[in-house]
Amino acid sequence: MERRTSQAALWSAAAAVVLAAVLPNGPARALPQPDPTPQPAQRGNMLDAMRRDLGLSPAQARIRLAQEAQAQQAAGVVRRALAAPPAGMWFDKAAGRLVVAVTQAADARRVRAAGAVPRTVRHSRAALGKVVRRIAERVGRGIPGVTGWGIDERANGVVVQVDRATRTLRTAGFEHAVRRIAARTRVPVVVERRDQAPRQQNGTVIGGERWMPGTDGICSIGFSVTGADGFRGFLTAGHCTLKADQPAFGKDGSRLGTANPHGARSVNGYEGDFGLVAVDRLGWELSPQVAAEGGRPVVVTGSQEGLVGMSICHSGQTSGWHCGEITRADQTVDYGTTVISGLSFTNACSAAGDSGGSYVTQPGAPKAVGVHSGGGAATCDIGGDTVTIFQPVDKPLEKWDLKLVTGTP
Repeated sequence: MERRTSQAALWSAAAAVVLAAVLPNGPARALPQPDPTPQPAQRGNMLDAMRRDLGLSPAQARIRLAQEAQAQQAAGVVRRALAAPPAGMWFDKAAGRLVVAVTQAADARRVRAAGAVPRTVRHSRAALGKVVRRIAERVGRGIPGVTGWGIDERANGVVVQVDRATRTLRTAGFEHAVRRIAARTRVPVVVERRDQAPRQQNGTVIGGERWMPGTDGICSIGFSVTGADGFRGFLTAGHCTLKADQPAFGKDGSRLGTANPHGARSVNGYEGDFGLVAVDRLGWELSPQVAAEGGRPVVVTGSQEGLVGMSICHSGQTSGWHCGEITRADQTVDYGTTVISGLSFTNACSAAGDSGGSYVTQPGAPKAVGVHSGGGAATCDIGGDTVTIFQPVDKPLEKWDLKLVTGTP
């Protein structure tokens, strides 16, 4: 199984959009839309959800979104200014600024000039990536109880997730090996023991914006896209599109198109968790909209990278519209049935059936960030350690040379 660092690939892309992940999530519509014009309530959709899910007042939500927009601009400048990826980069909500981890004084000056806050750290991105690869080699084709691993940018170290419920003697041996790796490399490696293992699931519930892959269950629409030779379709989770040329049905039960056309448009492995549905039936129009609070739409204006620490909202046919923060990026997840790299974690709640749904940010001009991949047992109705995972949207757009269907708010 090929192991590669998705961050390096992301860095080489001029306008990258990162991350991806673990529970079901919501739709961007490839459904009939009588009026695709964005509604004035668009900004309120995200502000309302941020107040509810993040505990922010209206003034606090507006200030934070303005700060995050400035941080995104600074991140773009930093990428162009530095010759190599920084050791880490995240939004600090307490300071309201982008923080960039660097190892060189010259890079710290460039970061400061870009309007961000430099933080001098000991370990470079390359050194952290080397430890991640060594851990991946130890995991091999899977170790019971080990559910994921990746760089912890804010800690300038590496994190490994272990499920308490399935921890075995082999798991304990792996943890001992991880401690030896940390001692030899002097890179901090933290083992997080969780009560809920991530899982992929299509779901069986009905409601909201959804699509149905044949008779295999229910998933959520991600984002409408176009491609070469007049292609029209939408992105969703790869584990929703495993079967080639499977009929795809819309929320009203009528056929809208074909999932995984010709068997070449579904990825569910180390490269990622993303799939494509061709919208090839008359009467179905593509839309830049994503169903938000109360079913009201927001209009996607483009795509962007999801930085650690930034607020994000997702839409899924089961859980609806919920917001949270990106907690980790560029993580590898072992679902038990497949190992997937390059995913991002959030603390926004989700539920079965949300798979493939939309992750967006910035209400004034919402950007596509990712599609839902999976999560733990905790949902919006069942408490616990909330972990949801998404696939960054840049990967399928680049791999299949697709363009998002966008609008102008």
